[in-house]
Amino acid sequence: MSKIQSTILRAGFAITRWQVLLLLGISLLFPSSASAASAKRKMAYESNRNLCAGQPIITRKHESALQWMFRNVGESQIQSPKTPQHEAACWMLRSKKSFSAQRFVMAVVYYATKGVQWDDSTDWMTSKHECKWYGVECNMFGTIVNLDLGYILVDGLVPREIGLLPGLKDLDLHGNELQGVIPHRLLVGLKNLEYFRIQMNGMFGAIHKEITNMKQLKELYLYGNYLSGTIPKELSELKKLERIDLYANQLAGTIPKELAKLPKLKYLDLHDNNFVGTMPKEICEKKLDMLVADCHGPKPEVKCDCCHICCQGLPEMICVDKKTGLLVDYPI
Repeated sequence: MSKIQSTILRAGFAITRWQVLLLLGISLLFPSSASAASAKRKMAYESNRNLCAGQPIITRKHESALQWMFRNVGESQIQSPKTPQHEAACWMLRSKKSFSAQRFVMAVVYYATKGVQWDDSTDWMTSKHECKWYGVECNMFGTIVNLDLGYILVDGLVPREIGLLPGLKDLDLHGNELQGVIPHRLLVGLKNLEYFRIQMNGMFGAIHKEITNMKQLKELYLYGNYLSGTIPKELSELKKLERIDLYANQLAGTIPKELAKLPKLKYLDLHDNNFVGTMPKEICEKKLDMLVADCHGPKPEVKCDCCHICCQGLPEMICVDKKTGLLVDYPI
């Protein structure tokens, strides 16, 4: 019995034999979108036999891997020969090893950030398990929990596929030549991330409120980029945050008092930005271990009586310890 027929019967309508035949005919002529999608999925490997220019020829044995990549990355990204996702896919499909989602993600990272030019790419893209690759650390179950690629000339855009590593706790990409925005997919996917270090790169755009998906985040280092916009007040939802370092960006507006709602916050550095107004009294009352803002000079951008260190921008960029009056070398 078709879904249409069942629906009519449940609604209490009587239908004749010829009406049943008519409804069945319609359902055959216009199959449900779910059925059509299912048929398309079953045919995926057949229509993509030459995905990798025949090396390898895609067969039924590649079907599950192909479907995972299509579903989680996108068909167009996998099919286009000029994308790092395509390069990673074909590298995986040529491999004699069973398909591994995290190994595929690491391959995307390599191709998307010009891995061949890194200062150190020991064991990357070899037959060794990805947990043995430089900068990759796994737990006892072989799940990647730490990715440390700091200061090795990582270049290009931050691949959003990193967000497909749900076990990742520490992501360190600092001191490189990365550009672009922080991908939404990364912010949404890394729900177990505790340390996010992407400072000293060329990142721009806003700090999106999707960062609130990182409920386990303890330390956030975004300094030394070109981030703009305001500090999202939703940052206050990250109840485990202890350190926030945003200095040397292009952030503007007022400093949100909502940051005072972070129960574990101890360190907050906001200097060398375009903030204005007064440091919220709610933040002052928290008595942080370190609070830094642009509160020095004849016309301070931020009025702050509780800051430990006050800085000023051009023409004379300096930072002063408010307690001693002495100049402070930066970074602290």
